[in-house]
Amino acid sequence: MTWGPIVWCIVGEMYPTRYRAKCMALATASNWIWNFLISFFTPFITAAIDYRYGYVFAGCCALAAATVYFFVLESQGRSLEEIDTMYVLGVKPWKSSKWRAEDAGGLVNTDEITFTPGARGIRKAPGRDMTTGQQVEILPPPTAQHGITDVSGTGLVPESSGARGHHA
Repeated sequence: MTWGPIVWCIVGEMYPTRYRAKCMALATASNWIWNFLISFFTPFITAAIDYRYGYVFAGCCALAAATVYFFVLESQGRSLEEIDTMYVLGVKPWKSSKWRAEDAGGLVNTDEITFTPGARGIRKAPGRDMTTGQQVEILPPPTAQHGITDVSGTGLVPESSGARGHHA
């Protein structure tokens, strides 16, 4: 039993759109490294513990099954935006097969969310709290006071700074 190509489906769906390429690159590199390590050390391990090496793999499969049950959302028949919303809203993986976007108040675009002060939570930028739906105060646009300046003259804050863009 192996993850085979299934892991690539999960990796392709679980990261937010703006981070997906970098995260998939890290996941791919990690996969290659672990594949190399397993293939390199298998002859030495089987020489030392013989058939009991199969028990190690059985334990890994059991751990993988528990990981899937407790941490991987059901994504069959869902769009990437729905999966992204499920992660943002903290849907429990074992309840994810019954989750519906309409019941949660619609989809959340991660490009439209901001951190609350102190980065202890997140909220939608248009001014509605994602969990309660109540109107909240919108954060002021970043300024030089926050250490963010516009050197391009366009009035836009670079997205790579981690701040939302705005027009002056």
